[in-house]
Amino acid sequence: MPSRPFQKPPTQVEAVLLELRRALLEGDYPAGARLNVDGISKVLGVSRAPVRDALRILEGEQQVIYEPHRGYCVPEMRLDDLFDLYRIRELLESEAAALAVPLLTPADIAALRTSAEVTARALAEGNRVTATYGNRELHFRLFEAPGHERLVTSIRQAWNADAYRALYLRDLDSAAASASEHDAIIDAAEQGDVSRVIVLQNAHRDGELRTLLRMLDDRFPGAHDVQPTQWRASTSVEAFAETT
Repeated sequence: MPSRPFQKPPTQVEAVLLELRRALLEGDYPAGARLNVDGISKVLGVSRAPVRDALRILEGEQQVIYEPHRGYCVPEMRLDDLFDLYRIRELLESEAAALAVPLLTPADIAALRTSAEVTARALAEGNRVTATYGNRELHFRLFEAPGHERLVTSIRQAWNADAYRALYLRDLDSAAASASEHDAIIDAAEQGDVSRVIVLQNAHRDGELRTLLRMLDDRFPGAHDVQPTQWRASTSVEAFAETT
């Protein structure tokens, strides 16, 4: 018998869910796309039941919606929806950073730097998929404070609810410029400077949204020229940064 720990294979629902999450993250199903249960079941070689169950889970996470006579679709977002999503992220991510940064160990900082290097290298090589996962890993390492798993889950749901998630790394030059900001965030985290982390994190998030809005100019004309007050929280955590 092998000495390594036995790993139970995923159920069919778990396997389908994993594949659909990958497909959504990597842009196989853009905003407005329909997810055909029969087509997915044939491609994956499973029955319709696990596909439907997986889609129901994704519906609960707001990654897909069910429309009568059309089935499951990736939701299209209004501009105000997108701005609200960024407002939610600002509030939750700032709170998560305030909880997690003081607890980071040297090993945690090293892991953050490794994720940053993986992301930057992948972008330089034009590997958007690896860069996407590296970027997510970095940010969620910065959010994860022991005992606050529900908070992190809420942040993950906000990221997943973004119908335009697959567009962020389409412009590799802009993505590389954004990724270059990771080092300053990690430096501030290493110094335990929560205020600085929050300020840099907010600027980083704002820059990502600006880039996205430029890509969506045909859908939201002129939106990339609006002021950040349109999506920043009215109880901006910048106030926290100024008083600590």
